[in-house]
Amino acid sequence: MSSTARLARLAGFAAIVPLCALAGGWIDEQWHLGFTNWRSACRAAGLSLSSLFTFTLELLPMAVLGALAGGVALQIAGICLRHIKGVATESLAAHAACGLTMAVTLPLCALALPVSGLLGAELLMTVLAAALLNRLLSARPSCAASGIVPTRARPSA
Repeated sequence: MSSTARLARLAGFAAIVPLCALAGGWIDEQWHLGFTNWRSACRAAGLSLSSLFTFTLELLPMAVLGALAGGVALQIAGICLRHIKGVATESLAAHAACGLTMAVTLPLCALALPVSGLLGAELLMTVLAAALLNRLLSARPSCAASGIVPTRARPSA
């Protein structure tokens, strides 16, 4: 498989969780102005870890559920496609990248920046982080490549 196809598959894996969280956030916004209220509450309370955590769980429950469901969907996709070379590493890298970029970009959402730009930047950062993590995970030499092959003890002659 070409590296372009692998990168496209990795980008698809990396987009699952943010898109599911976005769908949940859209539901929150339609039902009770969840994201709008979340931004206002975070700005009013001051940007702190406790306010981000509390307001996210209280005002964006569908976004949280969407992110969790996306994480499960990503892992199921990785398990179902594990027979394809590199998919297990790609799904793990995408899953880890989502966690890292959500932790980095969540505080940025409370700033007075355009939402569409923030969402695009988060998706781009997730794909780039997944590509970097995939490269790091794939670069680790396997036992067979390093010449260390687990075998039974050989009898000495």
